[in-house]
Amino acid sequence: MRRSAKVKVSPSLLKKLRESSGYTMEELAKKLRVSIKKVKDVEEGRDYFTLSQLKSLANIYKIPLVAFFLEEIPEIPLLPDYRINREKKLNPEVFIAIRRAKYLSEVIKELSGKSSRIPKFPKDLSPEALAKKFREYLGVRIPEFDSPLEALDFYKDVLEKKLEILIIEYPLKSDDVRAFSLRSDLSVIVLNESDEPQVKLFSLFHEVGHLLIRSEGICSIDIEVKQSGIEEFCNKFAAEFLAPSEILKKEIKGKKFSDKRISKLARRYGVSTQVMMIRLLNLGYITKEQYLKFKEKFDKEKLKEKKRIKDWERTFFNRVGRLAISEVSKAYRRGDISFFEAVRILDIKPKYAEKFMG
Repeated sequence: MRRSAKVKVSPSLLKKLRESSGYTMEELAKKLRVSIKKVKDVEEGRDYFTLSQLKSLANIYKIPLVAFFLEEIPEIPLLPDYRINREKKLNPEVFIAIRRAKYLSEVIKELSGKSSRIPKFPKDLSPEALAKKFREYLGVRIPEFDSPLEALDFYKDVLEKKLEILIIEYPLKSDDVRAFSLRSDLSVIVLNESDEPQVKLFSLFHEVGHLLIRSEGICSIDIEVKQSGIEEFCNKFAAEFLAPSEILKKEIKGKKFSDKRISKLARRYGVSTQVMMIRLLNLGYITKEQYLKFKEKFDKEKLKEKKRIKDWERTFFNRVGRLAISEVSKAYRRGDISFFEAVRILDIKPKYAEKFMG
């Protein structure tokens, strides 16, 4: 049987691609089913991968095969890391998602000529004051939502249209990365695909907070843990935007707090029960003991949660987002790009591209 020929590729480019994809030599060797020595020798120019191995590598890094033959690869943004456990290594999937976000931002900007419209507010505003100003800017009242998913879809639509930002979901495969934001001519917010809709909603507005104060970063967004600086600011902004204290106080005045009542309140605003409990705790409507009792019950119920069947049509739609699909569809109808170019940009199966582009 004829062995696959070795292909000469720049050692420095291979090293850069591995590092920018978040893999150690050991992790990559395991993925490729080769020795660590093989990876080291290739990156130091003493050996080369075969074409078959390069194809496997392209699949691992989620890049086209041609990337190995470029003189230089595009830099991926080095985002500030706001995670609580920053010493923990980021998953390769997070690096892939950052690269994907940057690519979509650049391509959609080129196709549409659009730039994000992030409003400017006084820098000395408190997170609560900023949330109020921003709600006035958007011109939306708080509708009564039937479900967190309805709330998430509603706010995604409002934000993409008003701010011209890309909002996508991606399989980050990380329990300590809820979302990240990327500031650019066409800014991007990426949510962790595996999160529940109410968690995504809070993450969405946390990242909106980042963009409003002209920052970006990778966030774990733990609303229970006291954090200083930007993360605490963005958490307070998101909580106040989604469940404004002024409206909340009027709604709950004189009413008793049963589990059923709190769940109904959470659903009405589209937030998680935990977020609502923390809002009530911070506003002085429940005690720390009441919250801890709820938290114990909440954690037990979460362990019992059943895995839902994935809606792949919705999943692929969310991985691209409304704004990107809209602009790629327009470019296709204008004849600026072919159907196959549209499929490549959207990175979805042709049958979904046909459906999404109408």
